[in-house]
Amino acid sequence: MPKITIDGKTLEVAKGTTVLTAAQQLGVHIPRYCYHPKLSISGNCRMCLVEVEKAPKLMTACSTEAADGMVVHTATDKVKAARRDVLEFLLINHPLDCPICDQAGECGLQDYYMDYSRAKSRFAQADKVRREKRRVMGPHLVLDNERCILCTRCVRFCSEVTKTSELEVMERADHSFIDAKEGRALDNDYSLNIADICPVGAWTSRDFRFKQRVWFLKKTPGVCLGCATGCLTEIHHNEGVIYRIMPRPNADTNTWLCDPGRMAYKAAQAGDRLKKGVIKNGLIDLEPALREAASRIDEHHEAAAVLGSPWLSVEDNAALARFAKDGLKTKNYSFDFDPEQGIKDGILINKDPAPNAAGARKVKAAAGGLSFKELSAKVASGEIKVLVAEARAAGLLKEELKAGGARLIVFAMNRSEIPAGAYATLPYASYFETPGTFINFQGLERRTEPTAAAAEGVKPLWAVIGKLSAYSGGSLRLESAQDALKGI
Repeated sequence: MPKITIDGKTLEVAKGTTVLTAAQQLGVHIPRYCYHPKLSISGNCRMCLVEVEKAPKLMTACSTEAADGMVVHTATDKVKAARRDVLEFLLINHPLDCPICDQAGECGLQDYYMDYSRAKSRFAQADKVRREKRRVMGPHLVLDNERCILCTRCVRFCSEVTKTSELEVMERADHSFIDAKEGRALDNDYSLNIADICPVGAWTSRDFRFKQRVWFLKKTPGVCLGCATGCLTEIHHNEGVIYRIMPRPNADTNTWLCDPGRMAYKAAQAGDRLKKGVIKNGLIDLEPALREAASRIDEHHEAAAVLGSPWLSVEDNAALARFAKDGLKTKNYSFDFDPEQGIKDGILINKDPAPNAAGARKVKAAAGGLSFKELSAKVASGEIKVLVAEARAAGLLKEELKAGGARLIVFAMNRSEIPAGAYATLPYASYFETPGTFINFQGLERRTEPTAAAAEGVKPLWAVIGKLSAYSGGSLRLESAQDALKGI
């Protein structure tokens, strides 16, 4: 294994390790634009030039492999002059958009200019090459070609990660620019990652554009609940409003994040978000809605059933299990979900669109109950007169409910989720507003954390279940989510 010395610090590294990677391991920062750890090395930005003893010229740290006995200097006058010249070259045609640019506050060009240049441009403004600005590129992105420094991260991402190859570099020399290939649209399921990896704000998100300055945003660790992959996320929010969801790279599941997963926060802030109960099609305050739902359950206490949900947290499914066993004292309940699992697109999106089938099975292992097939048969036969379920899980029994005629009482966050024919709908807090535990298809346990407050009167699902049980005559004493987990 070669030993390399960087700025006086010596490190033994694996064969094939680059100087840039070795420097990172030593805590030495080398500036870069085109380099990304999950993309191929292009070495075209020249920002990572370093001085290697006995080498005749400066070398790019991103593409130079460490050799035994190599001595590298990253902060000599020669290196600093090279960085200053590279920045002057990159800024020759760059517009003065900083006051309105969404990248301000997390812009590599701004940061490196302050660290390594601060030089006044020697290029006349009239001689700048003008390029097209504010180009809508697909459903999620805007491209400003004037800001682009041609690091080609976006081109390599589409070629190597999504393998859709929509982008390429057009023209030559200082007239080069990024564009979509003729007849192609930038509409792959991971396009917003391009805005993440763009170091200078040439690519910006249409959804986030001009919404908030990044230095005002708070960052909370989160979990994507868009499918069973369970990607780790970082939720950016301010004053109770979520503005964007970003990937939280980790070795277990994800470097990137799909576009549908990034848009998941929209449902929590949508105009059809439920803040009251719904009886048939009419809005009603939560307490009267709970009483009405409990009354309908009590009419058919012996023929009531509870269906868990792979879209709910372990805590909320556990509360449903307690409601069935201790509140209704029925054997008609199921937490049995075993959908096909696996990454369907070779990147992140899972064949299972629900985030917590494994968590529901954990509740089933502790609480028992019927198989999904057994409960389906009972619902279809008309043996079940009242079914209590989460709205999306109830949709799995659409045909059976139609055949058996059971009265449906559902929990839903948005009006658009309510199944046709539901008698009563009870709102609950989203997992952006309350903690919850989810287990992904690999068996990895992840936890959501609240980033916003629920609307007044809207409670976590376990609390709504506790109230429903109390109105139905069975107190579960659910004072916290941990109370629901007893015995799980």
